[in-house]
Amino acid sequence: MIICMKCGMDNQLGRVFCTSCGTKLDLSRMSTQTIADSNKESWLSLHWQKLVFYPVLIIILLPVGFMMWPRVDVIGTKGTQAGNRKIEIQIAALANLKTGQKSSYLVSEEDLNSYFQTTLVKQARVSSMSVNLSKGLVIVRMAKVFYDLGAGKTKIPLALSIDAKCVPVGGKLRIGQAWVGHLKLAGPLVKIAEKAFSFVFASEPKLANLNGIEEITVDDGKLSVTVVKK
Repeated sequence: MIICMKCGMDNQLGRVFCTSCGTKLDLSRMSTQTIADSNKESWLSLHWQKLVFYPVLIIILLPVGFMMWPRVDVIGTKGTQAGNRKIEIQIAALANLKTGQKSSYLVSEEDLNSYFQTTLVKQARVSSMSVNLSKGLVIVRMAKVFYDLGAGKTKIPLALSIDAKCVPVGGKLRIGQAWVGHLKLAGPLVKIAEKAFSFVFASEPKLANLNGIEEITVDDGKLSVTVVKK
């Protein structure tokens, strides 16, 4: 309490003017008991807000962290060096087509994974990329590990994975479902996956030869592409 010098009224700590007579209060007139009580104020009373805030924050963030935990295992049939070379030759051959000329290519899941793991991951600087082909469905998984996110010499490893289930529609693969880690993306958030995969494929200039794709069909372990030179 703060004692008013004019009327002797006890005022609550924190007031500037006396509640009785309006005189400006002198902080040096605090009662002995008030000073003693303030000195005895516990650490808990001073920091209780932090003690409540941080546990609540952790409770909120932990489920999100677990949901976004990356899937970094490679899916589909493991590729070979020969399969990578086969895909590279097919992509290069598209550049030699004449305007209006049509060509079809049949590639296996193994060959696609060879190309993704040997060529595309280097161009896009991702850790891994793989595919699984089933009847009318293409499942693609990309994983990337980021470093040097901290300041100075601090290195913080952070893994991120994106999965997408795609269906062929004419000459395009449309993403029907997508995940970041184990967190399923809904509505407009699916565009996060679309942009991520578009960035990866745009990193390889030779894939521009595939701009004339007219039709894509998918069977178990195989993908057929028909290209028309424009």
